[in-house]
Amino acid sequence: MSTQTEVLNELLQAAPDYCSGDQLAQALAVSRTAIWKAIQGLQQAGYSIDSRHGRGYRYVANNQLSEPAITAGLTSSVQPTIIVLPTVDSTNAYLKRLISQQPLTQPTVVIADTQTGGYGRFGRTFYSPSETGIYLSIGLPIDATQPFDPGLLTTSTAVAVAKTLEQLFDVPVALKWVNDVLVNHHKAVGILSEATTDLETGQIATVIVGIGINLTTPTTAFPSALQVKAGAVTTTTAVTRNQVISTLLSKFFDSYATYTSGDFMTDYRRLSMVIGQTVDLQSGGQVIHGVVQDISDTGALIVKQATGEIHQYTSGEITKVNLQTGDYHG
Repeated sequence: MSTQTEVLNELLQAAPDYCSGDQLAQALAVSRTAIWKAIQGLQQAGYSIDSRHGRGYRYVANNQLSEPAITAGLTSSVQPTIIVLPTVDSTNAYLKRLISQQPLTQPTVVIADTQTGGYGRFGRTFYSPSETGIYLSIGLPIDATQPFDPGLLTTSTAVAVAKTLEQLFDVPVALKWVNDVLVNHHKAVGILSEATTDLETGQIATVIVGIGINLTTPTTAFPSALQVKAGAVTTTTAVTRNQVISTLLSKFFDSYATYTSGDFMTDYRRLSMVIGQTVDLQSGGQVIHGVVQDISDTGALIVKQATGEIHQYTSGEITKVNLQTGDYHG
């Protein structure tokens, strides 16, 4: 570990208090000059390090993505490997390439400031500008002996995201089945789960859960085709991206330990915007029109059609929702 990283970790642990140069030098067994150079390097890298004569140095949280800052904020017992990149084509694609070179042995999270080729379901482009969004992918090694349910994993992820936004921001959050997270009737979060298989066994070896959050991206910044439906969580906030990521990852891994039990479905139903609403559901090459009666404990959509028939759907996309409020028609 470099002196610069060690100094940052010491400052993170002490924040919001100051650490004197002497304290840092003694703790790390280096010279005061080495500490000063490390502080200069951190500041040049974009970190806010406040210095005050007689008191020393203090870490001040800002919007600079930081692996040490994210790790320091984790509260889950799971401590994943975290990779922070300034730019990437897609965090999901990056993880796939990483896995092709070396299978994952522990959860790995890839985070980027911006994506040049971010994508969502059905290959749709996910707009990923720098500084205003959160773009991350969670790689999960899957043991052949452990239970795995892709539908429940997707829905539990949506709940973890929604609860993170509810905790950190004073905004109304809703879920559109399966995995769209809406804030103020606009899609603010996209979730995409993908799997890689073991070539020898043909079994799923790794699951990648991609999460894209429009945190403070202005509506006018979105491509014109997206401005009607897409939106940001908030326009301005003192909550940093590192804090959002730490909270989200903590909730995700806490839930992941028991997600196959469906113990989060009460929260999912509470947050659902489609229960009781008339929808158009595209599934298996057909469009189903009906009223959503409920969402099952396994995450399936229960729809009553005009004929009175009730069917469950485990996959598909709701292409239209007619809410009584008239605020959302997407």
